[in-house]
Amino acid sequence: MKHIILSVMLFSSCGKHEAKKPHGVDLAVVAKASLYKSLHKGWAHSKCDSLGFTALGKLAGGMSDVTITDAEAVAEPGRWYRSPEQDCFDLGQSASDISKDMLVMLLPYLFASGDQANLKEMYQYGKSKGWVMGRGPISRTIITPPIIYKLQVMINKVEPVSVPVEILSVAKAGFEKHLDVINWMTEALVNGGLSTSDYEQLRQYSEAEPRNALMSALYHKFKDGDQTLTLEILLDETLFPKDRLPTPRDRCEEYLWQRDSAPKDWAPCDKEGTHDGVDFLIAAYVAGLI
Repeated sequence: MKHIILSVMLFSSCGKHEAKKPHGVDLAVVAKASLYKSLHKGWAHSKCDSLGFTALGKLAGGMSDVTITDAEAVAEPGRWYRSPEQDCFDLGQSASDISKDMLVMLLPYLFASGDQANLKEMYQYGKSKGWVMGRGPISRTIITPPIIYKLQVMINKVEPVSVPVEILSVAKAGFEKHLDVINWMTEALVNGGLSTSDYEQLRQYSEAEPRNALMSALYHKFKDGDQTLTLEILLDETLFPKDRLPTPRDRCEEYLWQRDSAPKDWAPCDKEGTHDGVDFLIAAYVAGLI
């Protein structure tokens, strides 16, 4: 694995696309969101990916019974774990005890909820650790310069940073595209709009994955406010039943927007359980439909 040390000061690209209000609110989406919020209790998703998806669920108004800071180390403010149990790495259930993916999904919730204290603690902890946020491979635990800059803007403390950066040149998988979309969503929360370069990349993602409601929601939020396509996906009973939470018998993947719309992930499978509905809630929230 190749690394370099990069000292960087990042600035937003010129131009900004501002959000447009949705053309209307569909009562069926509002009702389904309310039902999903009432049916799922506790932390979201699988244990060792729980922090990030629970944060997205809380951002959309769900998981009200969860205290997100239960996943933060009491003795080390600013150090976060994958789950409130804080034992995934120690038990060998995950190769790292935190990942930048989880933190990318946590940041917009902390910012939107006005939690400046925890944002500042995360910044100070990361700075003191050279931006390696936990145990495990650096590819998982390192916070990259764009994320650091976003955190700096959130706490109004922009300064140069030095951090080891991995040099990779591979096609992005579905989960990596999803993190890009979450980053752009966060940029919109912080800056009130999207840069021209991010908007253009989002357009390409959305057009390439027309069944991805999160991509559609964010793209049309800044394009024209027309959430017709997003509504069609969210009202699809095969993906999101109106009278219960989805299960693997509806579609195997619990959180659809991190997978390319390939049959393997979107098709039903013979597993037991109940999905948490976070994918529905976050797409509806971003679209402005709930």
